[in-house]
Amino acid sequence: MKWNWGWGVAMVYAAFASATTMVVVFAMRQPVELVSVDYYAEGLRQDQRAQAVENTRRLGAAVGVTRADAGHLAVTIPEDQAALARGRITLYRASDSRADRLIDLIVDARGHQTIALEGVAAGRWTIKMAWTAGGQDYYYEASLHVD
Repeated sequence: MKWNWGWGVAMVYAAFASATTMVVVFAMRQPVELVSVDYYAEGLRQDQRAQAVENTRRLGAAVGVTRADAGHLAVTIPEDQAALARGRITLYRASDSRADRLIDLIVDARGHQTIALEGVAAGRWTIKMAWTAGGQDYYYEASLHVD
C-alpha cells in the first residue's frame, strides 16, 4: 500500500469522526436535571411568587436567614406572624436535586427557628422560604455557602 495525501486526509477525517463520537457518547451518559421537576407549572405561578416577594419586601429586615453558628441556620419572620405562619423552608442544591431538603416552618413565639446543617454537603445552597400568614403569601430567598 502506498501512502499519499488521500490516505492522510482519510486518516484525519477518521480521527475527527472517532473523537466526535466519543464526545457524544460521553455527553449522553452525563445526568441532566432540570432546575425543578415541575418547571412549567412553577413558571405559571410566577405572578403569585412576585406578589409574595413584594409582600416580604414590605416586612423589611424582620425576615431573614443567617448562620447561627457553624452547624445551624437561624430563620426569622416577624413576631406578629409567628402564631399564624404556615409554610416550608427549602434547602435547594442546584447541582444535585437529590440533596434538596424540605423543612416545615415551625417558628417559636418570637418568630425564630433553628435548622441543623448536619448531613448537608459543602458548597453553595439556596434557602427558599414560602409561608402564609393572615391570608397573605410571603416568599424569601437567600444564598448560603456551607463549609
